[in-house]
Amino acid sequence: MMASLVALPAARSALSVVARSSRMSGRQLIPLVIARRSISTQSITPAEANEILVKQRGNRPTSPHLAIYKPQITWYLSGLHRVTGVALASGVYALGLGYLFAPVFGYSLTSTAIASAFGALPVVLKFGVKMLASVPFTFHSFNGVRHLIWDTATELTNKGVVRSGITVLGLSAVASIVLAFL
Repeated sequence: MMASLVALPAARSALSVVARSSRMSGRQLIPLVIARRSISTQSITPAEANEILVKQRGNRPTSPHLAIYKPQITWYLSGLHRVTGVALASGVYALGLGYLFAPVFGYSLTSTAIASAFGALPVVLKFGVKMLASVPFTFHSFNGVRHLIWDTATELTNKGVVRSGITVLGLSAVASIVLAFL
């Protein structure tokens, strides 16, 4: 198939602008002329189209899997930040909906009822429930402060990011344990 060289009206005006601004001669502008190709199509059956698609997929390169990359603390803390945010929001919505619909089913979710039910639990179970509530809260809070520090353009080096991540984990663990013992 041979490509024919055709200067379209828009291309001709663009070429004249280029010629005037760069003081190029007409012969120098010949490579700038737009090439047009005629295109032909053919009808194929869906089975033939699927066969072509399967062959093309076999020639595609495969992208590398995450297993080839070295895991970093930033990956884990980013994912954990999202998970704890969803967990905290879900807990707030669940308590709100529970408080709203509990009277319909004959339950009472007043603060007195919740405090008396929690007071009746064994000490080990109380500690577990407090840890379950305090770990997402403290981690999400400290990691949020870490992101606010990053917004000031500090601690953005590789060492700073790792150092602040380990600090967030340590502070979260200590604060969660302190809150669980209260």
